Amino acid sequence: MAINSQIYLIGLAVLIFLIIVFLYIRKISNDGKLKIKIEKVSDTNTLNISQEIPKKQESFNFYKEVSKEQELVILNLISMDRSMFDINQIIGFLSNLGAVNTNNYYVFYEDGVEKFRVINALKPGTFEEITQTFAVTIVADLYSTLDPYNTVKQMIEFALAFSDKFDATLCDQDRTPISKQMISHVESKAQDIARLKQLNKNKTVGA
Repeated sequence: MAINSQIYLIGLAVLIFLIIVFLYIRKISNDGKLKIKIEKVSDTNTLNISQEIPKKQESFNFYKEVSKEQELVILNLISMDRSMFDINQIIGFLSNLGAVNTNNYYVFYEDGVEKFRVINALKPGTFEEITQTFAVTIVADLYSTLDPYNTVKQMIEFALAFSDKFDATLCDQDRTPISKQMISHVESKAQDIARLKQLNKNKTVGA
């Protein structure tokens, strides 16, 4: 009987101790003395693209008069693993396809009129033998080209060929991987501009 009483007393003492500990922890928590520090973990090995490529790629100096319309098509080609492209291979690739070096960026022409240009997406935007870049931009002003729809088709063809050769991801102007729907949208826009240019040309001829 005495043994049972001792067991009950021990159990009661343990219970009281646990209650006291619980009340103490709750008190200091309410007083703000027990805090959990949460820190944001950053991967220092990951390259922050947003700091390197301008978020808004809208002005590429196509020497347009302010009064004239402009419709830019902008595609970005970004290295899949963010490693730097071999600049000499890029220059050779562009030259073999007929691009012309103009102020250290490359331009594709049609009958002396610019179709689209290829520039370094990182500042200062040029290609030189010492250039290091993991991103390339293709840009065209559809109102300046002779054939807007054909220009867009050739831009896409060039981008796909570049992607295959240099393991790059084809993205839109916001650096989001481009979809077939977006390509179709750009092609439709090019067709609309082509029709509008033809209409204006007919009006000029008939005037």
